[in-house]
Amino acid sequence: MNKLGVEPSVTRWNDGEARFLDWTIDGVAVCSTVSTQHQTPLFLDDAGWRECAVETLSRLLGHLPGDFDDGRVALLMCPLCGDLGCGAYSVEVVFNDDSVEWRAFGWQVDYEAFEPEQEEYRSVMARFDRTAYEALLGDLLSNYRA
Repeated sequence: MNKLGVEPSVTRWNDGEARFLDWTIDGVAVCSTVSTQHQTPLFLDDAGWRECAVETLSRLLGHLPGDFDDGRVALLMCPLCGDLGCGAYSVEVVFNDDSVEWRAFGWQVDYEAFEPEQEEYRSVMARFDRTAYEALLGDLLSNYRA
């Protein structure tokens, strides 16, 4: 099984930067694997994104439907506006009795269907222990709700 975690990260653009918690899989930051300026909504210094963080964590826990019509959940999004039309790095989340899988990683927008055959990461999958996964995301959710 893989190990899901978070670590502090920074994304920069022309005239700004944002500090956030990036997802890690087996210690490797997701942003670093896709070479992007996108970020998670888990901001470290911008309370304005708190609601988005709560919604994303709730989606990843299966408490809310996905961000997209096909049920996929955005892991990374535009740091300026969070608009899914700017493009998001998304994943299919599958719950099993004792594990949670993130499948078919890829870039997606909210105005057209996801086409996995065009994505280089479509075959990538991560499987997490469900108890550890729910504990980590539950703790994050509690922190962002506070």
